[in-house]
Amino acid sequence: MTYSPHAPAVPPERVLGVVRHAVVTEEPVSADPWPSATVHTAASPDQAFHEIWTSTRTVNSGRYRNLIYGHDGETLFCAAEIPDAERFRDAVRQTYDALVELVQGLGYRLFRVWNHIANINADNADGLERYRDFCKGRAEALEHATRDWIADLPAASGVGALGGGVVMYCLASRTRTPVHFENPRQIPAYHYPRQYGPRSPTFARASLLPCDTGTADGLLYVSGTASVVGHETVCVGDLKGQCRTTVENLDHLLKHVGEQTNTSIGLADFRFAKLYVRHAADVPFVAEEFRRTFGSDTALQVLGVDICRSDLLVEVEGVVTMA
Repeated sequence: MTYSPHAPAVPPERVLGVVRHAVVTEEPVSADPWPSATVHTAASPDQAFHEIWTSTRTVNSGRYRNLIYGHDGETLFCAAEIPDAERFRDAVRQTYDALVELVQGLGYRLFRVWNHIANINADNADGLERYRDFCKGRAEALEHATRDWIADLPAASGVGALGGGVVMYCLASRTRTPVHFENPRQIPAYHYPRQYGPRSPTFARASLLPCDTGTADGLLYVSGTASVVGHETVCVGDLKGQCRTTVENLDHLLKHVGEQTNTSIGLADFRFAKLYVRHAADVPFVAEEFRRTFGSDTALQVLGVDICRSDLLVEVEGVVTMA
């Protein structure tokens, strides 16, 4: 995967999928010339970029219900758009039902999902926060996906967008079995108490995709991580404190994964990271904080969007090279 301000300079048959983080959303999903999703996450042209997933193999693309996808026999990219509506639950459930059917039908396993929800902290027509409305539909679909559905939950992010409805995109693997991890410093999201909504968020804190030689040569996909300890937001209203707690959570997670896989990984091993920042005025500070945290070898992208809890100011996700 690469980040670029431009479309991929490779043949269309080598592109699994492209995500355009754009100032406007003109065409949320498209299959031509490659599977792509556009999300309105860039507040200004300098924040816009392309997230590009390519392959060394020939990619076959197609459509299934409201999904567009590309796969090469080893990795699958898939995306869908749910138009803005007064309620999301039913459409989200149907989209995730279709996703499970497609992934399982093609013989893949999900390991990473991204969800961008416009006006994520606003209420729907019933007075339920749009993110919680979204979580109901997602949980209802995933709980029927497999017998031990919680053990199969992939890494995921659920953050805002500056316009549109919901844009979802994801990755799945065919021959490599992902390994999912929780953070001992945090209660698993799927066990959150009901104060956070009628259905808990359904994702793992990180998913490891091993390489052929084993876990030590794989990639760890880290879910959106914020200033949450146990299940509670900490350092409310304190941007510096939330950045510090987020770093502590990331560090704790990586140490736990390292212990479980007999590897040594740290914050400097992030290949890519995306920073989501609630307030535009905070973007320079957050970017500088995490540039120091990760070091110069990590590709950083910063987006000014809302986060799943109204009291969270920053969220971080990324991809870590195992060592």
